[in-house]
Amino acid sequence: MIAAALALLLPLAAPAFPPVRTAREMGALRDRVVTARLDRLVGPAMKANRVAIWIVLTREDAVEPLLRLLTPDGTYPGSRNAYVFVEEGKARATRIAIGSHQPPEAASFWDEVAEARGAEVGDRLRAIADRVPEGAIAVDVSPATPAADGLSASMRDWLAEALGPHAARMTSSERLVVDVIEPRLPEELSAWQEAAEITRALWEEAFSARVLKPGRTTVGDLVAHLRELAARQRVGMWFRPDFRVQRRGLAFDPGTPSSLDTVVQPGDLVHLDVGVVFGDLSTDYQRMAYVPREGEQGPPPGLVAALANTHRLQDLLVAEMRPGRTGPEVHASAMRAAEAAGLAAQIYSHSIGSFGHFVGPAIGAFKPSPGATPGLRSTLPLRPSAGTAVELNTRTAVPEWGGQDVYAMEEDTAILEPGGVRFLVPRQTAFYLVR
Repeated sequence: MIAAALALLLPLAAPAFPPVRTAREMGALRDRVVTARLDRLVGPAMKANRVAIWIVLTREDAVEPLLRLLTPDGTYPGSRNAYVFVEEGKARATRIAIGSHQPPEAASFWDEVAEARGAEVGDRLRAIADRVPEGAIAVDVSPATPAADGLSASMRDWLAEALGPHAARMTSSERLVVDVIEPRLPEELSAWQEAAEITRALWEEAFSARVLKPGRTTVGDLVAHLRELAARQRVGMWFRPDFRVQRRGLAFDPGTPSSLDTVVQPGDLVHLDVGVVFGDLSTDYQRMAYVPREGEQGPPPGLVAALANTHRLQDLLVAEMRPGRTGPEVHASAMRAAEAAGLAAQIYSHSIGSFGHFVGPAIGAFKPSPGATPGLRSTLPLRPSAGTAVELNTRTAVPEWGGQDVYAMEEDTAILEPGGVRFLVPRQTAFYLVR
C-alpha cells in the first residue's frame, strides 16, 4: 500500500527514444525508397494518367518540393536542373537527369545523365520532346495541390520557350503526382513507425513532471523544450508545436493555440498538437493531459466522459474508412453515426505522408469555406497503403466545470490497409496525468 502511494509521487521514467539514426543510415534509407518509387510507381502512374513525358524542373534557392522524393540522397538542384521521366511502353519509365552538379553515385538511378547548363538544358528537353512527339507533357503546376506546384512562373515561361511547339502539350502533373507519392512503400513502413515512436516520446516528455511544473511552466517553455529535444534526435518539426490550455471559467477557442506566456496551473486540461519530419516522412499527433489539483488522483468524471466521447467518434470514423470511398462519403457517414450517438462532433482528417498536409483525400474540414468549389482532394478515393491523420474532436458539457463545454481533441497518424485502419502507435484512451 505504501509502495503504491509512493509510485504515484515518483516521476515517470524518461521517454524511450529510438536510437538516433546516422546521416549515412538516413541517406541509405532515402535511396532505397527513391529507387522503389522510381521502379514501381512512376511508370504505372504515367500510363494511368496518359502522360508521355514528365518534367520536374528545379533550381537552387527555389527548390521543387518533389526533388527529394524522386532523386537520390545528396542531389543538388543546380542552377537549372531537369529530371525527366518518359513513358515508352517499357516495364518502367525511362529516367533522365539533365543539368549540373550530378554526383557520380547518382548514375545508377538514371538511364541517361547529361551534364548541361543554361540553354543547353532547354535544348536537351526539346530533343526529348522531339523523340516522343505525341502525348501529354506533365509539369508541376497545380492550384490545389502544393506538392505538385513546384514550377515557378519564370521557369514555366523558360520551359515553354525551350519546348517550342511542344509547349502546347504541357498539362498539370497534379493527379500523376498524387499517384506517385501518396502510396507508402513497404521500404518506408518501419521508418514511419520509428517516426511515430519519436513523436510519442516527445509528448510523453512534455507531459512529464520533469518538464511541466504547474504554476511555473509556460506554454513557451514547453514549445522551446520540444523543439530542442527534436533537434537532439535529428528530426525536424513541420510546424511549431501547439499547446491549448482549457481551464474552468476561461474562454476557449479550439482553433487558437494558447499564448506562449500562458502558465499551466493545477486543474488545467492541456492539449498538444505535434508532428515531426523523419527523413522524408511526417507524423501528426494530438494528445491531452490533465494537471490534478491538490488532493485529486485524476480528472473529474466529466472530463473522463469527454475523452470517451472523442474515442467513440474515432471508432465511428475509422469504421467508415474503406478503400475506394471518397473523403466526403466517409465524412458524411461518420457524422450521421456521430449524430445518432448524440455526439457534438467535428471531423477534419487529412492525408499525411511525405508532407504533413499531404496530397490524398481530405475527410471533412475544421472550418469549411462557404461556397468553396470542391477540389481534387474531395474526389480522390482512399487507397490501401496511404496515410491519414485521423483528426477530430467532440464538445462535452462538464458538470464539474459548471456545465462549461470542454473540447477533447485527438489526432493519430494511421495507415489504411485492406483490412482496415492501423494506428502507428496506440490511440489515447486516458488522460496523461502531470504529477
